[in-house]
Amino acid sequence: MIIIGHKDGSIEKASNSRFTQKIKGYNAHTVIGGEFAVGLDDDEVAFKTLLGSCVAVMFYDKVKKIKAMNHFLLPTTSNSNEDMKYGLYSVEAMLNEMYKLGCRKENMTAKISGGADIMQLNMSAIASIGHRNVEFAKDFCKAEGFKIVSEHTRGERGRLILLTTDFQTFIKVTEKSDTNAKILGEERLLQKEITREPVLKEYVGGVDLFDKKSKEVEPQMEIELF
Repeated sequence: MIIIGHKDGSIEKASNSRFTQKIKGYNAHTVIGGEFAVGLDDDEVAFKTLLGSCVAVMFYDKVKKIKAMNHFLLPTTSNSNEDMKYGLYSVEAMLNEMYKLGCRKENMTAKISGGADIMQLNMSAIASIGHRNVEFAKDFCKAEGFKIVSEHTRGERGRLILLTTDFQTFIKVTEKSDTNAKILGEERLLQKEITREPVLKEYVGGVDLFDKKSKEVEPQMEIELF
């Protein structure tokens, strides 16, 4: 059974038989923007997603053998609506589902990917959506006590991410023109969205999302074409 958090905040429990797409020998579920997925390794269902400036935070409980992946579009909002497109609500909702399955924070680690500057707009890197999303993810994990074991972030190209058993993570930087065109289209919509959103400068834990002292970490995540 795979637990899927949808954009409208609803939670679905889906049977493993529903997932038939095969990637690297696994049945796969696609996590689209504003959603998350949680599942046991024994389910043998991999999670995949396509990222531009959006970010995926992935968690794994090494004792329960439970993995999770989300795909959020923006860090936070001052609106009271519970919306999975925002990192703060998405990550907390995903973690709640993991805790319900018996996961414990002390047994969990995290990985982060995404946050590219696809449109290469005329703005400082520190102010870009990708940068803000990545910094939010790192700040959240630090504030909540989750160790980030690896990250593959930033740059100017999209990424295809595949999360499988034992927290194995495979990444393919996008090259195909149709894939890049899809990401670019989503980025344009996201730019329109962000101009309507009030920006919260701080995560609730008091971490400044625009801390200019923060440094980009060299990619450490396992990379393999799939």
